Amino acid sequence: MIKAFLLLIVFLLAGAYFVFSRTSFLALKQTNMNHRLHLFTLLLILLGLNGCMSNKKVAALTANYQAEIGQLNEQVRNAHDDLSRLQIKIAESKGANDALLLSQDKYLKRIDQLEDEIDAAQSKAVNQQSSLGDAISQREKKISGLEQQLAGVRDALKQHDSDNDKLAQMLRDSFINLSPAQYNIAIEDGQVVLAFTESLLFRNGAANKLEPLGLVSLAVLARVLNANPRAFVQVVGHVDNLPASRKNQDSWDYTALRAAVVVRHLVNNLEILPNRVLAGGKGEFDPATSNETSEGQSRNRRVEFNIFFQSEQVIKQVKQLTDRK
Repeated sequence: MIKAFLLLIVFLLAGAYFVFSRTSFLALKQTNMNHRLHLFTLLLILLGLNGCMSNKKVAALTANYQAEIGQLNEQVRNAHDDLSRLQIKIAESKGANDALLLSQDKYLKRIDQLEDEIDAAQSKAVNQQSSLGDAISQREKKISGLEQQLAGVRDALKQHDSDNDKLAQMLRDSFINLSPAQYNIAIEDGQVVLAFTESLLFRNGAANKLEPLGLVSLAVLARVLNANPRAFVQVVGHVDNLPASRKNQDSWDYTALRAAVVVRHLVNNLEILPNRVLAGGKGEFDPATSNETSEGQSRNRRVEFNIFFQSEQVIKQVKQLTDRK
């Protein structure tokens, strides 16, 4: 009776212990497995003592249970290993994620910096474009002003050439009855050049007295000059290279004297203003043609009237162009 009562107590304690062991299994893991093994072994011993099981059956059950417990322990160890690896991967992933976030922050900051630099560059480009546009506009205005001045100069030069053409034609019309061998009209270096031969104005070797036909010719010339009050006249005497017996006069003095006689007659007798005429002589040093023939020598003995217009407008505009910076 006592033996049965003790056996009942052992079973009750074993059952309570087994329930406690199952409840704590998830927390205690491998340690609880060992406890269960010990408890199961104890129960088998008690059963063996009681005569319920043979020793061989108890040993077989114990071995099977120990094998099962060993497999469970191996699974627990594998679970621990998997858990460790998973924790390591989580840590690595977290580290990689942190690095990625850090890199992302750096890239975002760099993008912001680049956007700021782009905005600054665009703003600078707009300002430079505006400044360049202003400079181009000012330069275009300056060029336009210069072009207008050049156009004015061209117009004045055209007018100057037109005045010369009209004057030359007027002289040709005025001397149409004069022998072509006695005069010549040309436009040279922007001025009209009228040349009278020596025989038209003076006797050969004379310098103080004008010939009658020369007086008529000078009167015709004076009418043309008075019809063109803006015209100025430079009277220049010329001779050939032949030696001449002149009283203490070289070729310069001689030709200048002839020019002065002509100018004096224009001013004193033909109402030409003194400030419009100038007398000079070049001797034999500015021949119109070669002195190797008598015809050439005759042509070189002449008095030239260099008639020109004082183009104040041309001078003014050219001066403005040269003074412009």
